[in-house]
Amino acid sequence: MSEETLPAGNPRDLEGELEQSRQSAARLLEAFARKLGSVGGRMPFGRKAAGSFGRAARYVQDYAVRDMAAGIDRIVRKNPVPSIMLAVVAGFLVGRAIQVPLRGHSYGNSTEHANRRAPVRR
Repeated sequence: MSEETLPAGNPRDLEGELEQSRQSAARLLEAFARKLGSVGGRMPFGRKAAGSFGRAARYVQDYAVRDMAAGIDRIVRKNPVPSIMLAVVAGFLVGRAIQVPLRGHSYGNSTEHANRRAPVRR
């Protein structure tokens, strides 16, 4: 894992970094929406998912980071229980996404585990 640090100086530098990240996220969401749209005819949920990702891309493009944070804050305050449930599910999915690449690299050697099998009785 690479160690990235935030700019230590000016808050405007951090704002610029956030703005670049926002624009990059919007482009990625747009590209993903187009990709889903191209296969949407073959999958029943494809068109609906493509539309959702397209709307998310437009939202990210239209609003600044501060606006998005304020909007999320309003939603969480208005709907605390669903927000907590969503956070738990998101945390679980992120944990699974992180865990999957690690499964191939167990703490012990994989051949050690294979050699520990119970003996076959004949």
